[in-house]
Amino acid sequence: MVFSVLACSLCLSTILVTPSATNIAEANTTSYRITYKLPPNPEKYLFLNVQMVSITNPHPLLLQLRPYSSDDYIIDMETEDSYHKMNFTYRLNFLSSKKGFLWNLYHFIGNLPPAYPADMNLDELDQGIKNTNAYSEEGRALRETRAQINMNARLQPLVQAGYVMPNEIDDGIATKEFVATVLYRMFGTVRPYHGGIDLKDSENVAVRWAVEVGLPGYVVDSEGYLYPDSPLSMESGPIKYAEENAYDRLQHFMKLILPGKKTESGWEYYQVKLAPGMVPTQPRDLISVNGKPYNDDPVSSITESHQEYQNASRKIGQYFIPKFPQMLDQARKDALKPRAWDWSRDLIHHPKFSKGIAAYRKNKSSKNLNAVYQAVRKHYNLSIRQDSPAIIKSVLDNVK
Repeated sequence: MVFSVLACSLCLSTILVTPSATNIAEANTTSYRITYKLPPNPEKYLFLNVQMVSITNPHPLLLQLRPYSSDDYIIDMETEDSYHKMNFTYRLNFLSSKKGFLWNLYHFIGNLPPAYPADMNLDELDQGIKNTNAYSEEGRALRETRAQINMNARLQPLVQAGYVMPNEIDDGIATKEFVATVLYRMFGTVRPYHGGIDLKDSENVAVRWAVEVGLPGYVVDSEGYLYPDSPLSMESGPIKYAEENAYDRLQHFMKLILPGKKTESGWEYYQVKLAPGMVPTQPRDLISVNGKPYNDDPVSSITESHQEYQNASRKIGQYFIPKFPQMLDQARKDALKPRAWDWSRDLIHHPKFSKGIAAYRKNKSSKNLNAVYQAVRKHYNLSIRQDSPAIIKSVLDNVK
C-alpha cells in the first residue's frame, strides 16, 4: 500500500520533491550555488494565512458579544499572579484544550448569538469584581463565575447548532479525534467523506474525513498510523505536547480553503484578494543550495536576507502572484476530492481509469501516459509527492 503525504501544502509541508522545472536561476556566492525551480502545479505549493489576504465579503461584527478575550478568561480562571498567567504555556494550553478550541471555533463561525444567562446583571458582576480584592476568596469566586459565563456563552450556541455534544466538553485536550468529530459535523454536508482512507489506528469516519480533506494537524506516518488521541501536529507520529502552529493553521485552512463562511443558507466561500506585497508560497520550499533543498539543511551563511536568496525569492514571487486566483480556486477544488491512497485499488483496478491504462500499456507512449496522469489529477487530490507523470508511470509499470 502506498500512503500519500496528506498535509496540505497550505500548511507548509516539510517534504519537498523537486517538480518539473519551468525556470532555473543560478547565482554564485562565495562557495554556494543558489537555484530555484518553478513548479507546473503551483497550487500544491500554496501557502496562505488570513493576514496575507483581504476578505471582500466578511461577516458583520457579531452583535451582543461583550468585550472579553481568551486572555481575560485565562486571567479570571487562574489564581496565580497575572504576569505568569499570560506566558506562552498558558496560552498554548488554552488554545489546544477542548474548551479553547471551541472558544476559537465560535469566533471563527462569527454569527451565532451568544448565550448569556437572562437572570444575571453582567454589568453588576463586572463592577463587583472591580470593587473586590482580586486574590480574596470572594474575588476569585466572582472572577471564576464571570469566566464560566463567558465560556458558556460561546459553548452553548455550538451545542445548540449540533456541532458538539454536552458530554464531549471537558477540560481535556482537543485531540485529533475530538477536533475532527466537531468539524465533520460542521462541514460533512458541503464536503462529504469519499472513503478509502485506511488508517491503521482509527476507523472513525470523522478522523478519516479529516485526513482525506488534508486538514492541518492530521499527518499520517509511512505505516498508516495517525495517533488520533494525540494533539494536532504538523509532523507524523505520537506527541504529548500540543503545537500552536497546527491549531493556528487549521483555522486558516477552514477559512480560506473550505467553504468556511456560515450563512443562513449554508456554508459558502469567503471571497479573498491577495494583499499587496504578499507572495502565496514559501520561497524556501523551491530554493536549493548546491543542488540540495534549502529546507533540508539550511546553510548558515545562506540566510533569507542574502542578496541572491532575495533575487530568487523575487523571481518566485513574480511567478506565483499573478497565479494566485487560479491557485486558490484549484486548491479549493482539490480539497473536495478523494485521495489516492492505495495505488492498486485507487488507480490500477479502478474502473474509471481502465481504458486509459490499457491504452498506455499497449504502446507506453508519453501521450497515453499523460492522459492517465491528467485523469488521475482531475479525480484525486494528489500530494506533492504523487503529483507528477513520473510517479504515475512508475505506478503503471510496477503496481499490480
